[in-house]
Amino acid sequence: MKKVASLLNLLTVTLCISVIAAGCAGLGKAPSDEELIRGTLEKMKTALETKNIDMLMETVSDNFNHPEVGGKEEARKMLQLGLDMGYAEGGKVSLENTQITIDKDGTARAFPIDLSSNMGAVAAEVVLTKEKGQWLVTTVNVD
Repeated sequence: MKKVASLLNLLTVTLCISVIAAGCAGLGKAPSDEELIRGTLEKMKTALETKNIDMLMETVSDNFNHPEVGGKEEARKMLQLGLDMGYAEGGKVSLENTQITIDKDGTARAFPIDLSSNMGAVAAEVVLTKEKGQWLVTTVNVD
């Protein structure tokens, strides 16, 4: 009987230690808005360099709007057309010099995002908005 009680005590102590350790592990600092934005930009970079339109569109808000392109679906079609025409061949994205500014209106701007391919190079500014805890692209301005 003493062995069973000792075993139960040991299991109880082990369970308590496990719960405390799991709780402490969950106390890590939540990522900052800048870290979340950088995560979105890195995902966008990977999607562009691998020509993965589906992954790229995961970084774009349903509220995306550009005066010359239109909404999200029009942007998707335009991007696909660009891929089909070879504009992304040799494509690279550099975030090395990108500065992030979070504005008081709840938007953020990331500039410059340097884009290059066999067709040439441009610098772009990406405007993002936080939606459900995630920063998503709402428009792009090409320099």
